[in-house]
Amino acid sequence: MSRDLIQNEILDSLLYPTHGLLKLAPRVGKTKLGIEILKKEKPKKVLWVTPNTKLRDEDIPAEFKQWKALSLLKKTDIICYASLANHTGNYDKIILDEHQDLSPNNCIPLLNGKIKYKTILGLSGTHPKHKEKQDLYNRLDLKTLSEMTIDEAVGNKLIAPYKIKVIELELNTVDKDVVSGNKISPFMQTERAKYDYLTKAIAIKLDLNHIVPKFFYLNRMRFLYNLKSKHEFAKKLISKLEGRTLIFTGSIAQAESLCKNTYHSKTDDILLKKFLGGEIDKLACVNAGGIGYTYTNVDNFVITQVNSNSKGDSTQKIARSLVLQEGYVANIYILVVKNTVDEDWLSKVLKDFDTNNVEYISSKNYE
Repeated sequence: MSRDLIQNEILDSLLYPTHGLLKLAPRVGKTKLGIEILKKEKPKKVLWVTPNTKLRDEDIPAEFKQWKALSLLKKTDIICYASLANHTGNYDKIILDEHQDLSPNNCIPLLNGKIKYKTILGLSGTHPKHKEKQDLYNRLDLKTLSEMTIDEAVGNKLIAPYKIKVIELELNTVDKDVVSGNKISPFMQTERAKYDYLTKAIAIKLDLNHIVPKFFYLNRMRFLYNLKSKHEFAKKLISKLEGRTLIFTGSIAQAESLCKNTYHSKTDDILLKKFLGGEIDKLACVNAGGIGYTYTNVDNFVITQVNSNSKGDSTQKIARSLVLQEGYVANIYILVVKNTVDEDWLSKVLKDFDTNNVEYISSKNYE
């Protein structure tokens, strides 16, 4: 089924004015659908909220122009989620582009009346399942209006078929090369011992029905994000992969160590543009590059670290690989550490994908 036909079916199925969520797989054309809905509803004033400045300043205005809606653009304020908490105004329509970026903090003006509105439409290709997000949608009375999963989009030939290879690693139990303790009394531990220590600290708080300080979870997360053993394996894997390779890492330090070409919050976009243009064959990103970019002619996508996927950002990174191309199957490699919270995070990410397209491989097979 063609994209235009699918879009028309969605538009015909809606009750206007719309209030709710469109949960649509990447490449269905959610931005165009949002603009077509605005054409039908003819609002006098619109607030369009989007994740980043590139979408705000370039992509969204370009789509209004492409779909011959410049008169609507003049009635539309486009802001980032980072600005939403301090925004005020009176709107007929609010578009929450990538609505997974709505949070308890940035949505306060929508709840306390500082931003007045008649209806809200959320658009996303990666709908989060986190309870905190669901509670927010319920408070705003945002129910699902239409939905298309990633695998339905593959079946409709809107996005590329894919193969996900989950490479399972194990924490080092031999080498005591992890610094622990404090500045006064430091000592060395194995990766396994350090992880178990961080996890036990969380478990003790939970057993006592105490609130677990956020930094307890952050310390364990950062430890997994910067594992020496995972980093060394990632280097080996990337060196063996042939062709153009895009790498998503858990930290800036890891990105810069794995690849000489990087794109993250502390760089400009020169190397990103060179990668997009085919001038360089490898690029490592952190969070930047995960939303709002289309990657073609890429042979391998490597994700060294998934997260809890509360905003769907790990799913978004995988979705960057699914651009439909003649004869193309997306090859996605995800590194996960067995018997850690890594596995819990991965299970949340893979709920959006067909298990028949997921293969689990021991890292020992790549030694």
